[in-house]
Amino acid sequence: MSENGVEPWLVLRTRSRHENAVELSLQQKRINAYLPKRKVVRRWKNQKRVVELPLFPGYVFVQPRADQYENIRYIRGSCGLVFAGSRPATMPEKDLEAVKILVSSGVDLSVECKLTPGQRVRVIAGPFAGAEGEMVRMKSQERLIINAHLLSSSVSVEVDTDMVELL
Repeated sequence: MSENGVEPWLVLRTRSRHENAVELSLQQKRINAYLPKRKVVRRWKNQKRVVELPLFPGYVFVQPRADQYENIRYIRGSCGLVFAGSRPATMPEKDLEAVKILVSSGVDLSVECKLTPGQRVRVIAGPFAGAEGEMVRMKSQERLIINAHLLSSSVSVEVDTDMVELL
């Protein structure tokens, strides 16, 4: 248990295309789980369909109680927790909240596989208000990058420069 009395969020690695099944199994075992998803248009037999795909393929966020760690080992499609040294790596609550804000906004999200260093900022206006991340300049547009350090990935959205403040 963390110092504030709340269990930390951990990152669970999954087999390819097993994220939904792993999230469902975790929920059935009453283990708090979160699988961020994004909507993508796919074509099948001359038809366009909108499907939901994991924002971070191969990963599900979990918040188990101390007595639930053993149950995580027996989830079909799970490959185990991501570790930092000899301890399970934790996902900072503020970073996970930022991902939730971005996902719930309904805008198109793109996933960048390479993190770009920059200044930490907070969005102060618009649909992403409250999200924090790193600011980078790409193609003369400002982008807010919400880092998921443990996954070597980041979620990227465009924001106006007057909608952010430095931290």
